Amino acid sequence: MSDSTKAALLALCFLLAGCSGSEDLEILGTEYRDPPDAPDFTLENQFGDDVSLSDFDGKVVVVAFIYTTCPDVCLIISSNLDYMSQNVGEQADMVEFVSITIDPARDTTSHLMEWTAARGYEWNHLTHERGSVIQAVWDDWNVVVDAEHIANSLPPEEALLRFVVLNPDNSSIVTDNPCQDPFNLTCYGNGGEFASFALVENARVHYDIDNGTIGNWTANDSWSWGLHSWNSLNETWEMIDSGNLSGIEVGTSTHLAWIASNANISSMPPGVDCNGKGWVMGTGSSSHCMCDEGWGLPEDDWLSCVTEGSSSDSSNHTDPHEESLGEYEIGHSTVTFIIDKEQRKRVAYSGIHWDVNEFLQDIKTLADE
Repeated sequence: MSDSTKAALLALCFLLAGCSGSEDLEILGTEYRDPPDAPDFTLENQFGDDVSLSDFDGKVVVVAFIYTTCPDVCLIISSNLDYMSQNVGEQADMVEFVSITIDPARDTTSHLMEWTAARGYEWNHLTHERGSVIQAVWDDWNVVVDAEHIANSLPPEEALLRFVVLNPDNSSIVTDNPCQDPFNLTCYGNGGEFASFALVENARVHYDIDNGTIGNWTANDSWSWGLHSWNSLNETWEMIDSGNLSGIEVGTSTHLAWIASNANISSMPPGVDCNGKGWVMGTGSSSHCMCDEGWGLPEDDWLSCVTEGSSSDSSNHTDPHEESLGEYEIGHSTVTFIIDKEQRKRVAYSGIHWDVNEFLQDIKTLADE
């Protein structure tokens, strides 16, 4: 356990009642002397739905901080939560379980959906696509995440939106454009403003789509431009309404393209880097992919992800970002909270060596309060 984790847990002990439990209830865990309000949050669960702590006002809520690639501690906590959720009995309607990730870059909603389905976990597992949002939750709840590895656990804060043009000769224009208003999760006024910024301001390419002209190419009777949007789920470009560019809302994951109808779509660059198997860390010459589990960086391309074990024809390339591509590891203080019906931090269980049946009894006691 790191010194910062020990300090956080020691500070927590001073905040809690220690040996002096509640006069009215028998609490087996460590009870707060003066229960503070539990900080509210709004995050996304494994189904992509917004979930707030305040949604469960009037219920007892168990809040745990885990991550799915954790090899030991988190697996034990999740197993304990599953046991308690299955055995809470007649108080089930008054109890909610919530897991919050400390690894949002990997614990995306789609990954959490697969992970929870594989294990039969039905409670809310929460994450967020913006690192600053979920880090604020950690701070509010005094959860300590090993500072040396925060950069590897948080997704990139500034979204880059791709706009691509595939010409009739299969040459392409690829622009990656910053989100102009990430705090509101919208980036441009509409698709027309996005196209103008990407092509005119970024790529310095003249276009007049009403007349069928982009750069040196003008559509005619034999071919036309088709507007496409990147579908991240099946990793393909899909045709959308070419005449409604101004009606397209541009969010933090919107990628658009104009593709000539007579071009070979197999020549089309992807809508995202890393082959859709990771996310880009850093910018400019320091950028590189953080690949998903089971995928790794090839020797000659630090903006791609290939199946682990794949080889590259090149063997003389040196990783330019060696220091930032170290072993993936996150340390955190393992405190699991029980929030009472008034949305207050009422009980805390530190570490993992607590009796699951005592924890379950405290849940039932507060549910009956």
